[in-house]
Amino acid sequence: MVDWLVSTAVEKLNTILQGEVAMLVGFTDEIEKLSSTFTLIQGVLEDAESRRVKNGLIKIWLEKVKDVAYDVDDVLDEWKTEALRLEAANESDGSYFIKKVRSFFSRVPFFNYVELRYKFGSRIKEVRDRLDDIDKEKSQLGLRVYSGESAREDREVRQSEIRERETGSQLDRSSIVGREVEKDEVIDLLLQEVNDQVPIVISIIGMGGLGKTTLAQLAYNDDKVKMHFELRMWVCVSDDFDVKRITKSIIESATGSSCAHLDLDPLQNRLHKMLLAKRFLLVLDDIWSEDGEKWDKLRLPFQPEH
Repeated sequence: MVDWLVSTAVEKLNTILQGEVAMLVGFTDEIEKLSSTFTLIQGVLEDAESRRVKNGLIKIWLEKVKDVAYDVDDVLDEWKTEALRLEAANESDGSYFIKKVRSFFSRVPFFNYVELRYKFGSRIKEVRDRLDDIDKEKSQLGLRVYSGESAREDREVRQSEIRERETGSQLDRSSIVGREVEKDEVIDLLLQEVNDQVPIVISIIGMGGLGKTTLAQLAYNDDKVKMHFELRMWVCVSDDFDVKRITKSIIESATGSSCAHLDLDPLQNRLHKMLLAKRFLLVLDDIWSEDGEKWDKLRLPFQPEH
């Protein structure tokens, strides 16, 4: 979404630069700077999008980019409308001094250019100043331009980080002290009487290092929980929220054996059949994704049959 907005803004700005209005009104420098800064920001959007869920400051930065892209689009649309209005007014009073403009602004009376500059000059400067501040923040956030090589290196680093923090359902009880109250609260939620046809979701949230995974492991391995659920499955999701990979991991956790490499549809059909008429517990640990479309796709096998 942000990348599309920025691309649209750059395209409109470059269209203006190809015409004559910006030059005649005296906005050439401002438009060129806006286009150049947007292009620089565009180069780090892929890095920003991949890190937005785990870094709240980057998420805020992306919202700033989106807001200023919307504002630039609004200013340019208003400028176009005003230019067309002035042209219509000029034609209606019989004036003939018209410059042809090779852009989407069509034709604007030359003697009204000063009016355009007065009306939109301060607004264009305001959005350019905001965009300059946003551009400065990108280096402070450590955002990088993705080249082919840097993207490959970054993926390797992230995959290494994912492997290092991958979790499982087993735990060392000897190192755990003082979590009984929280564990009992989670277990009470898991064992409550509910409509078995409607899966319930329990979220354990908090900052890193608070022991969320340990708490989930304690509940997962409790004897009452083991007796209550016919199937228990544990999957570490981490950064790579790939629906096919997660579905395959759920099946492997349930069966205790490797799952053949299949397409997503047969994998989901297999998982759905495995879960039919069973009370099951699924733990998805280390989740970061906010992609609603992926979540909707992942939960399809858990839907009850009608």
